[in-house]
Amino acid sequence: MHELSIARAVVAEVEESARAHGATSVRTVTLSIGRLAGVVPGALTFGFELASEATLLAGAELIIEIEPTIVWCPDGEHPVELDDMRFRCPEHGCPTPELLSGKQLEIVRFETADPLVAPKEDATDGLAANR
Repeated sequence: MHELSIARAVVAEVEESARAHGATSVRTVTLSIGRLAGVVPGALTFGFELASEATLLAGAELIIEIEPTIVWCPDGEHPVELDDMRFRCPEHGCPTPELLSGKQLEIVRFETADPLVAPKEDATDGLAANR
């Protein structure tokens, strides 16, 4: 179950950023996961619950936003959202080998129970922290 290792990595990243900003607990964590990321949301949620025990994220809600598969249509010269795994433009029927979006797994934001302060060190890590 690779979802547990993903959950551990998410917990570690969020906890590090939350601590750097003076938080004592995290309420929610929002992830953006592409349809092609190969992640089972239910397994990731279960792994997150296990991985977050005895951390600042204990009891936090994991919010998973599933992102569509977006490819480039060479005939129409525009991005196209795919509903299936055929990788063909639904409008033109042509092959669409250029993937624009759909494999991502990103921490979008987290919400803490505390007002955040500037990090003690330069903790510019790309995470969006909200109160």
